Amino acid sequence: MRSADEKFDGTYPTNVVVRSNGSCNYIPPGIFKSTCKIDITWFPFDDQKCDLKFGSWTYHGYQLDLRVNSEEGGDLTTYIPNGEWDLIGVPGVRNVREYACCPEPYIDITYTIHIRRRTLYYGFNLIIPCVLISSMTLLGFTLPPDTGERLTLGE
Repeated sequence: MRSADEKFDGTYPTNVVVRSNGSCNYIPPGIFKSTCKIDITWFPFDDQKCDLKFGSWTYHGYQLDLRVNSEEGGDLTTYIPNGEWDLIGVPGVRNVREYACCPEPYIDITYTIHIRRRTLYYGFNLIIPCVLISSMTLLGFTLPPDTGERLTLGE
């Protein structure tokens, strides 16, 4: 297994856990980098969802059975909170797909990372100044045209 991060050493020795019923667990460490399309329609009050799909290109479903441990998603005990985003959830879905060429099913696991932008920074640095400037502009129209305060309001 290769990692997307060039700083990561993929030759780290990882054991495979084999159980008496024949099931095997191989949990290699890895660092994944991914890009996703983002929708900034509701910026800075936006939620983003990014899909990460894990599957095999060489083994079909009769040779490799992938399963999701929990519908809520992966283990988040070692998750480190981010300053700009809140992690809402990481649900996982098991997909079974059959192709016309082959009678065997092909299985993949798709995790959807759901994050929400923290708006406090943008509220203080973007929204509040814009609201104040817009309010001052509207206030200028309420003053009589012949007063000097109207000229100095925007200074």
